Amino acid sequence: MSAEQLFNRWIKWTLVLFALVFGYYLAADLYMPVTTDSLVQRYVVQVAPQVPGRVVSVAVQNNQQVKKGDLLFELDPADYQLKLELAQLQLEQSQQNNRQLSAALQSAAARVDQARFALQEVQREDQRYQQLYNQKLIPRQQLDQSQTAVLKAKAELQASTADLAEREAELGIPTQELVQIKQARNQLAVAQLELDRTKVYADVDGIVTDLQLEVGTNLASHQATVALVSTQQSWVSALFREKSLLHVQQGTEALITFDALPGEVFSASVRDIDAGVANGQSTPDGRLATADSSSRWVRDAQRLKVNLAMQQQMPSALVVGSRATVQLVPQDNSLLAALAKSQIQLISLLHYVY
Repeated sequence: MSAEQLFNRWIKWTLVLFALVFGYYLAADLYMPVTTDSLVQRYVVQVAPQVPGRVVSVAVQNNQQVKKGDLLFELDPADYQLKLELAQLQLEQSQQNNRQLSAALQSAAARVDQARFALQEVQREDQRYQQLYNQKLIPRQQLDQSQTAVLKAKAELQASTADLAEREAELGIPTQELVQIKQARNQLAVAQLELDRTKVYADVDGIVTDLQLEVGTNLASHQATVALVSTQQSWVSALFREKSLLHVQQGTEALITFDALPGEVFSASVRDIDAGVANGQSTPDGRLATADSSSRWVRDAQRLKVNLAMQQQMPSALVVGSRATVQLVPQDNSLLAALAKSQIQLISLLHYVY
């Protein structure tokens, strides 16, 4: 065989091999897609104090595992204790004022009764004087004095009734509780709540990571200070091209290999597919739309995030952000499924090298 014939044979077999590889790539991307753009995900809780203050103690260390309700750190409670004491004094003062107003109310009610009885008495006297005057037994002057006494008694009754109404309004009828007492109770509750919030506790089971909090640090309220990585739930998120998800649905089988655990393959399934990506979101800000354009003949494919649930417990060696490779397995084709499993096994072995 001449050199030219040998060269032609090599060219032919190279083209055949290229066609086979290209065809395999197209079929694999549609029916058994794989991606290396995958990460281990866990909920990360950003712990922040709800009141400002100076840190007086830190109860945890970096990478320490904590339970829900464990103390993380404490702020200086001195200012909040003073606020609590002041609120308690204000409540006591309001209650004392309430007792004084209650006594004043009883006194005003007694004066109203007294004025009413006095009016009834002078009215009876006036009726007798009126009869005596009609019988010409007393002079007009005595009748006038009797009628004046009735008018005076009515005025005193009106005055005492108005004073009683004022006392009732101050006391807060019908609740029988001063508005000031309600305000004082609320201030006391707020002061107690703020004092309680000087101690910051873990809201979930997790691991404290990247702890940089020191005693003496002044913190503002709602300032994220401690990162708490939850240990209650973990999953893997993978980015796939849109067309690669054509035959993928919830529950589709997946195989995962992690860079941190070369040679091992873990079973998983598709939990869900995100409904969108950030660059597809528009904000109603009153501006005209921005038309993104590309001069490239073949633009970059859009990628969607697929969330996968592990079939077994996530290995403890994996941390948030650990890299992974995800292989989706066809459900209705045993040959392609076997190829997919062989492919992810090969990739897991290659993790020993890179």
